[in-house]
Amino acid sequence: MNCPRTEDLSALIDHALPAHAQVALQQHLHACPLCSQHLAALQAQRQQLLALPSPALGFDLAAQLQDRLAHDLAQRPTRSRRTGWNLLGWMPTGLAAGAALVSGVWLGGLLLGTGAALPAASPAMARVFDPVPPGGLCAAAEICRLPRTLP
Repeated sequence: MNCPRTEDLSALIDHALPAHAQVALQQHLHACPLCSQHLAALQAQRQQLLALPSPALGFDLAAQLQDRLAHDLAQRPTRSRRTGWNLLGWMPTGLAAGAALVSGVWLGGLLLGTGAALPAASPAMARVFDPVPPGGLCAAAEICRLPRTLP
């Protein structure tokens, strides 16, 4: 087994490792004096941190914050709320929905046609697909001899 990381040794001290990882790490520590020494240094550091005194503020910060919040809530003006539908609040939404509906119906009518007959495609329009454009020169003699039949 490779030597464990410092995070793994710290997790072992804090009892935050799963049981199987803790057993494997303990076995490695019995065989590796370097890791055992590193673990002892981490445990000493933990003891030193626990021995540090806890600073006292001299006042109760939570009580002061709660008093300040209660005072601010008491000073805040209350707004009356109307119950039911507020017509002016929904007007922009209704106008946007109506405009979308009207434009959708109008565009759909353009796609489907209004019933007026569209001009029929003339046979001359199909000449665009001829091998030789109108007034053009032939690139090869065999292309110019193709029959010009319309489909």
